[in-house]
Formats: sequence, structure tokens, C-alpha cells
Amino acid sequence: MNNHCFDRPIIILSAPRSGSTLLFEILSKSRSLWTIGGESHAIIEGHKQLNITSKNFDSNALIDNDWTEELHSSLRQGFKEQLRDSKDNKYTDEIGPIRFLEKTPKNSLRIDFLNKIFPDALFIYLIREPKENISSIMQAWRSGRFRTYPMLPGWGGDWSLLLPPNWRTLKGQPLGNVAAFQWQQANESIMNSLSKLPDERWHMLSYRDLIDSPYETVSSLTEFCQIPFDDELKKICGDALPYSRYTVSPPATNKWLENYHAIKSTWPALQPCIDKMNNHLIKFRLEPLDKEWPDNQAPSVSLSKEDETSFAGVSRNSPCPCGSQKRFKHCHGLAR
Repeated sequence: MNNHCFDRPIIILSAPRSGSTLLFEILSKSRSLWTIGGESHAIIEGHKQLNITSKNFDSNALIDNDWTEELHSSLRQGFKEQLRDSKDNKYTDEIGPIRFLEKTPKNSLRIDFLNKIFPDALFIYLIREPKENISSIMQAWRSGRFRTYPMLPGWGGDWSLLLPPNWRTLKGQPLGNVAAFQWQQANESIMNSLSKLPDERWHMLSYRDLIDSPYETVSSLTEFCQIPFDDELKKICGDALPYSRYTVSPPATNKWLENYHAIKSTWPALQPCIDKMNNHLIKFRLEPLDKEWPDNQAPSVSLSKEDETSFAGVSRNSPCPCGSQKRFKHCHGLAR
């Protein structure tokens, strides 16, 4: 079965809620790139041996040992069958080799495996300021829109977004701890895997640069990917960027402050990961992440409502003490 149509696929990597959907939606406008129209959950996890149910729900991670010759051919064929260009035209063999763009948050835990499937792939590592990113993960949990595993066995409720290794250690912990763990595990996994690859096979960029300077940022990215910075890309980067399809609420300056206290409690444990990220950012001549905690921005009232004493003894079906008018199990009790 001929599925040798992939020439240097481009795979976006990031922690959940880092802006990868926005980046994917921008790049997919390029006339040079093909996508499957969305994320690759079904293509990969449709194979029983790669599905989390066959792995005791341990995590979304896949490693190079999960690769087999049979999977190699089947997965590439699965991607090929769903390929569409920017005008939604279906791929045919007569077109020949194409540049494929892929984005799925679980890929942060699957880089070594994907490198076996696509050994000439290029990787784009997108990072977002940690406080903003973790706050956005918390917001996604509370929204109820990102449930990946309803009634996850061993958790006692629904799980949202990425399922990292060792997630069971988080049972009963506050939502801020869960979100910080997801952020940290995704970024650590990305950095560990990319460090094994030649420098020319991966590129780093920040969400802030994408928002503040989309034209320059995307132009630089197309140079790395070796695709034209065509008129369609110039057009979307020349105007105010649209919201991504998964935006929960409109962006706002310092929106993360509503989770100030919850994130502050996790901050010391995140420093080693931030140090590693800064080393890479410096190498790419990008602005390092700020490690200092902004005590001067502390809200006079805890907007995060993460005071654990206020949640003591609250039943799952009771109104949440934070005042959201949701049941506790659908709000601050999500991670319990």
C-alpha cells in the first residue's frame, strides 16, 4: 500500500492551552501545507495497542518501543486517507509528496514514537508564559468542555485534557496542582525528546511573540519549515489574529490573576522546568520566562477562591463555595 506521500511533516508541540490551536489554524491557511482537518486522536488511538484502555489508563504517552512495522504502515496510511489542503481538496497519489501539518496536545508525550513514524519530521515547540498557561488549563477544567476521560478509573470523576504519567499521585489535590503538573509534564517530555534530535529538526517560539508580532513570527517559522510565506499567510498575519476555535473566554491582560493564589503555591516546584525552558529560549534568542513571583500583583481578595479551608467538608453535589453557582463537583471539586 503506497503511503510514501509525506515529506518532512511539521508537528506542533506544546503543553495544553498554550495556543497550539491558533498556530495550527494560522499555518493551515498556507497553500503549501496539508492537514487532516483537526487532531489525530482517532487515527492513533483507533489502534487497540495504542489506546489508553490497553495501557491500564497509565497515561497518553507513547514511546519508540510502541512502534512496529505494521503500525508504521497503518498509521501513515490513516493520515494519508484524511489529508486535505487549505481549500479542503482531498489528496490523491498523483499529487506526489506533500508537506503535512499535525497538531495534537497528546503529541507532547509521544515525540519518540512520532519520530519513528515520521523520521524526517520537523518539530515546532510552542511555549506560553507559565502563569497564563496554568491558569488557562484551570479554566478549561472548570468549563467542562475539555473532558477527555469521563469517570476516569481511579480518579473518582472526570478528567480533562492531557493525561500525563503518574497522574494518580494527584488524586485529592487542588485543581491548581493538577494544572501545574500537566503543564510541567508536557514541557519536560517535549524538552527531553527534542534534546535527542539534531538542532535543525526543531524550532522554538513563544505564544506572546505570535500574538504581538504575528507577521514576523510566522515569517520566521516558514523559513524554518522551508515553505513560502505566501499571500494567505501574510493576509491572516497582517490583521488582528482571530480567536482559535477552542477559546474559552476572550483574552485579557492579567486574566491569570483570578488564579493567583492557586498558582503561587505551585511556583517553587516549577522552577527547574522553567530553568530548562529558559536555556532553550536563550539559544533561540527569545526572551526568557520570568522566574520571579509577582508579589506586587497579589489581588486584595483571592480571586482564585482556592482557599482550601473554604472547601473542607463540601459535598460534591453542593453549590461551590466560590460563588460560581455551579455544583462543587463541576467547579473547584473537579480535581478531587
